[in-house]
Amino acid sequence: MTLDLEREEVVQALCAHYAQDHLSTGELESRFERVYRSTDRRELRTVLEGLPAMGPLVPPPAPLYALANTGSGLPADEKRYLSLFSEVKKEGHWVPARRIRLKVIFGSVLLDLREAALPPDGIDIDADVLFGEAKVLLPPGIGAQVDCSAILGTAEDKSRPGVPGAPVIRVTGSALMGGIVVITKLPKPARMESWRKQLKAFFGTGGDDGSGLT
Repeated sequence: MTLDLEREEVVQALCAHYAQDHLSTGELESRFERVYRSTDRRELRTVLEGLPAMGPLVPPPAPLYALANTGSGLPADEKRYLSLFSEVKKEGHWVPARRIRLKVIFGSVLLDLREAALPPDGIDIDADVLFGEAKVLLPPGIGAQVDCSAILGTAEDKSRPGVPGAPVIRVTGSALMGGIVVITKLPKPARMESWRKQLKAFFGTGGDDGSGLT
């Protein structure tokens, strides 16, 4: 198993411990940082030290994050957002389209997917930025594939690997004198309890049996 795959397992384990109230929000964030600073397996495994033993993490059929309805109530297949000398934000609980096109001209667009109902096959986001910024926020556990270019600007991929089976956010586009940023970030403090409930539903509330990841 590669080190990146082991990182994914440790992230999954930390989420499960947080769901069971074994970690505070501050401790969770601190251990997440240690996961991605780890340079070898020995250092990575120390991230779980001090936590109670848990059974093997076998995800149930329910997804880690709420999924968009796959019936007749689906949103449009494609959605477009224009920010012209303005600011556009999509936050909280919302249902993104499977394909999103962003046009930013002297403005900014924020797509906060940390509480969004994601399609099971993920989302394709295409961003065209001119003198502005497009930012995509992902919760831990959701991965991204970022393939963007920049001319006198920035294209930053600060995302973390997702857990197996979770939707993937695919981001393409270009920035001219502007920026495109994709970043993994914990939900806002006021929404952490809601996120914890999502994790509880995903990992279940089974008791410890002394086996598997600690």
